[in-house]
Amino acid sequence: MDDIVGILKGAAGLAADANAFREFFNWAAPRVWDAVRSQQQQHLLQVDPRGVGSASARDNRIASLHQIEADLQKLENDLWLIQSTTSTMYDLIDRLKWHSHKDTEAWHLRQIKYVVYDAEDLLDEYNYYALKVKVDASKNLGQDHSHETFLEFLDSVNFSKVMEIQNRLKQVFDQSKGLGFHKTPKKFDRLVRPETCRVLDKPDKIFGREKELKELKQKLGVCGRKRSRPVACSTIAEARRTELPVLPIVGMGGVGKTTMAQQICEDGVVRKHFDCIIWICVSDEFEVNRLTKDVLKSLGVKSQHSDTRDTLMVNLRDSVNAKKFLLVLDDMWDDVLKDERGWRIFHRTLSNGLQGSMILVTTRSSKVANLVSNSDPYELNGLQNDVFWDFFKLCAFRSNSSSNSPELEHIRPELERIGKAILPKLKGSPLAAKTLGRLLKSNLSIEHWEDILRSELWKLEQEETDILPALRLSYVYLPRHMKRCLSICALYPKDHRFEKEFLADIWVAQGYVEAEDASSCFNDLVNRSFFQKAAGQNNIYVIHDLIHDTAQLVSKDECFIIQHVSDLPKIPSKVRHLSIFTNGNISCTELVTICTQNKKLRSLVCNESYKSIKQFAPVIDCWFKELPSIHVLIFKISTVRKLPKSIGNSKHLRYLGLLGSSTFETLPSSVSCLYHVQTINAKGCVFKRYPKGFSDLISLKKIESKGFLYNKDKDKQLLEWSTKGITDEQLQMTKEQIELLPHWNLEHLEIVSYLEESKNIYHLEVLKIQNCSNINWQGLVALPSSLRRVTLDKFGHSTDHFVSCFRGLTLLTYLEIRCELLTSIPLQVLISNLRSLEDLHFRECSSLTSIGVSEASSRHTVGVFSSLSNVIIMNCDALLSLDEFLMPAYMPVVKTIHVKRCEQLALVPVDELHRFSHLEDLCIAYCPKLNMQRRMTLPSSLQMLSLARCPSIKYIDNSHLGSSMTLKGLNLILIRCPDLISILGAISVSEIESGYIDGCPKLMEIKQPFNYKRPRLIIGDVQAMNNDERSR
Repeated sequence: MDDIVGILKGAAGLAADANAFREFFNWAAPRVWDAVRSQQQQHLLQVDPRGVGSASARDNRIASLHQIEADLQKLENDLWLIQSTTSTMYDLIDRLKWHSHKDTEAWHLRQIKYVVYDAEDLLDEYNYYALKVKVDASKNLGQDHSHETFLEFLDSVNFSKVMEIQNRLKQVFDQSKGLGFHKTPKKFDRLVRPETCRVLDKPDKIFGREKELKELKQKLGVCGRKRSRPVACSTIAEARRTELPVLPIVGMGGVGKTTMAQQICEDGVVRKHFDCIIWICVSDEFEVNRLTKDVLKSLGVKSQHSDTRDTLMVNLRDSVNAKKFLLVLDDMWDDVLKDERGWRIFHRTLSNGLQGSMILVTTRSSKVANLVSNSDPYELNGLQNDVFWDFFKLCAFRSNSSSNSPELEHIRPELERIGKAILPKLKGSPLAAKTLGRLLKSNLSIEHWEDILRSELWKLEQEETDILPALRLSYVYLPRHMKRCLSICALYPKDHRFEKEFLADIWVAQGYVEAEDASSCFNDLVNRSFFQKAAGQNNIYVIHDLIHDTAQLVSKDECFIIQHVSDLPKIPSKVRHLSIFTNGNISCTELVTICTQNKKLRSLVCNESYKSIKQFAPVIDCWFKELPSIHVLIFKISTVRKLPKSIGNSKHLRYLGLLGSSTFETLPSSVSCLYHVQTINAKGCVFKRYPKGFSDLISLKKIESKGFLYNKDKDKQLLEWSTKGITDEQLQMTKEQIELLPHWNLEHLEIVSYLEESKNIYHLEVLKIQNCSNINWQGLVALPSSLRRVTLDKFGHSTDHFVSCFRGLTLLTYLEIRCELLTSIPLQVLISNLRSLEDLHFRECSSLTSIGVSEASSRHTVGVFSSLSNVIIMNCDALLSLDEFLMPAYMPVVKTIHVKRCEQLALVPVDELHRFSHLEDLCIAYCPKLNMQRRMTLPSSLQMLSLARCPSIKYIDNSHLGSSMTLKGLNLILIRCPDLISILGAISVSEIESGYIDGCPKLMEIKQPFNYKRPRLIIGDVQAMNNDERSR
């Protein structure tokens, strides 16, 4: 039994989500005794899952169940500690990737990945049953079903495989530790990225960079003229004289940033322009003290005994004083983002140099460029075609240092043709041209050159300083989740166009990122130049060819593309992600063979079309039967009209993509077992109905088919449908689809055109009903009690009965009602049911005449809006009175009351306003028939008072507060209140915080001098006030 518990503990330690295991073990504890009693009384378990069928084996199993109960609690307590196993292994993978160019490290990296992936596949079983338990609990299936689920869980675990994985994990972990792989690696191996200096390696001509060199010199303030002449030159320094300017040069690896910086430093005019030029290769890690020491050393300053940052900064400040310098920080990486404060200190200290000093930064990261400089970075792109060909010829044919070598004068036409065909692969990258040039000039035969032309760049042998090792640095420097997100893009061929949303769904399905982080992850990869926008297309992106080669290089053992039949024997034995793009050159039989030989696939993309259903249907069936670990399955449905029942075997499927157009009567009922599935993408397909049990898809976030979209994460809107422009048959199909969607965990719902009540909306929180004129509220049951926000806009004919649907909405905090047909609202129904209501809005209710207590109720029995904070009433033209509604007894904590544009409104209890002890904002505007002969009394809590076009108001009073209390700090707006005589009585208007008064000609009773100098108080047409002031 200890072995079983140990295995469970170790496996659980690799779980992706310890919370899921905790929930499962809490559920499992009472199932243990259920299983024991069931086996003792009914003898259900006759055959031991490990192959032993004896009674003694059954008795041992029962004894084991007894012991598991005691161990479950300990397992739960150990989960968080054991969880670190997975993180530790992935940390080790990240460390090894820095040295994956070395054979030993690369081999160990593969071994660790294999065992971690196998462990994750096994742990998916646990996660699957955790989800199953949750689904079963929502359906109240009873103890017998729970008992069966528990036994199914125990029987599905391959104990010997768990033990095998545990042993393999321990083995690779111990081996890695013994070889020193657990130590934090030095990130930049100098074999891959040699330290740079300001001197060019070779005095080569800089091909095609004359324009860039001129522009960069101008930005540095170097204009190619003598110092004595006044120069009108556009420089960064001129734009920002208050701090030391920084000019970043940004571009992908191998594009020539360092060479350009070296050329600038070697330029004679540049050298005369600056007193000194300092070159620092940042590469390794951004460490301020090290950089400062390097700068001081370059300036000839002797090392000091003290290496504290304070001492170093003082020395740096003194050393650059009275110097106009150019500091080049070459090859700066994202580490600087972790020490922004250090960069600021370093930069500020260097600002002690003479005006005209500059810092030049080369980097691959636009984030780094944005941090170090507020000006736009200089983006360095590849060489243009004509110039690039000249450079490429130099790399491929020249055998000595002279650019006028005889080889360049007599190039064989056949080689020139092949060379020009190779050129587009290199995308203008000088380093890529050098890499291929070296390989080509080693053998000038046509056969060798054609082999290079047909080969993928990533498959060619390269030296450590060639293009792909250089670009691999960009990859290994990415955070872990971004590495995985980029590498899986190697599933698709070059120049493939990606939709951002599609890639985000794939990454989430593979567990690389959470749904809420997928978009920002994609944007980060775009900012790092891994993705580029496709020309003329919104939200469509491509991967740079060289980056694609890099992705294929780093994932060559995990991802594979079949583009020719000849690729079939080359499939890696441990491949996890496979795609097929052969344009129909692969047979269905070969597809089945691929499936049966690669059962550990997590991704399969098949872009092939087959006309014969008889041949292709067994292929689909094979995928579902033989790929138990599949997470992402995408294929062209061709002529398929029915998916096989075996789809239920794909328990770990997260993403199902059906390419092409087809009409399905339904999906197999076994699809209801796919508790992990998140996305079903079938844009061109029609599903006439969903099977019973489809609502059990607990993880489902998105379904997209022709004319139908269910999307949990888009604009916080889970479900969208409309009856506009569809046939009766389509309407019936849609009704059935909606009924079977997994609404039980629905949190947001917007209905464009209401169909009918859905019985499964158990946890709906946000509801908006708009333009649904046929709703019969008399026949509708109460709305879901889980609702927190409701908006009703033009919502039916029998509107007087709609309030009966609010019974039991104790969680509702926001209610907005817009309806031209609504005539009255019985207040007692709202108050007695909406105990948590905080915001209440009545807008555009043009037939509403009253909001108040019905004749059958008395004020004393109505109750209280104990949480109501904001009341907004607007454009209710027929409303006559608010005396029965705006009562302090009903809404004791209200803070905001706005009444606007109610044409017939006559009564508002203005003399009761002072009893609203929490009122902060009061606005009454554009209510021309309002009778306000009573004095308006204000509470001391009021902070904002707005009155506009209220012709009958005469007095605003606060005398009830007493002489010791004022409304000091009040913000006041009074517009066109022609009969207003007195505001605030004894209080001086000069104490008002801010305000605007206009169109109040009778306003005369001011008891203290008025202060016209308050800058935030604007006085318009207050003629009587002005006359009174002049008379003084």
